[in-house]
Amino acid sequence: MFKRSKRKRNMRKIFQWQEYLNWRELTPEQKINFKRACLFPFLVYIVYSFLAKFTFPILIILAFYFFIRNKNKNKLSK
Repeated sequence: MFKRSKRKRNMRKIFQWQEYLNWRELTPEQKINFKRACLFPFLVYIVYSFLAKFTFPILIILAFYFFIRNKNKNKLSK
């Protein structure tokens, strides 16, 4: 009923912590991926703290922009 091929599939390793313990044997691409994975929580914290501080000013600026855009909607322009 279903056609299945018996070929072997290459599986991607997602959680490969045991390989990261051998830092000297890693390829440069694996080293960069590991550094990105370790630095990602810091980036999330920076974005979160920025949005926590400036949420209301950003919303006010967006509301003002859409208000002006809606107000000038029916005017002729070149």
